[in-house]
Amino acid sequence: MIETPAGLDVLALAGAFLAGAALAGLYLAALWRAVNALAGAERPAAALVGGALARVALVAGALALAAQLGAAAFLLCVAGFIVTRLAVTRRVGAPLRGGGG
Repeated sequence: MIETPAGLDVLALAGAFLAGAALAGLYLAALWRAVNALAGAERPAAALVGGALARVALVAGALALAAQLGAAAFLLCVAGFIVTRLAVTRRVGAPLRGGGG
């Protein structure tokens, strides 16, 4: 076990960051799937709200578990989520603003 000067396990902290990155991947994949399914949905508003609630529950539950491991693990999990989200947004392309005109 490798520890920081503060006594934190480096591998556990790296795992928390990677868990946040994986969580972002799941969240964004679910969002992508939901958006693509909206066109053929019988009740698009219900599908949109239901999918949003499921994604929020996923993220909130995972972050609650990370918080049980301590503040450092929680913050690194959030950092992994944010870094992955930014990377995917840059890779896929930012949304158009202002109607594209």
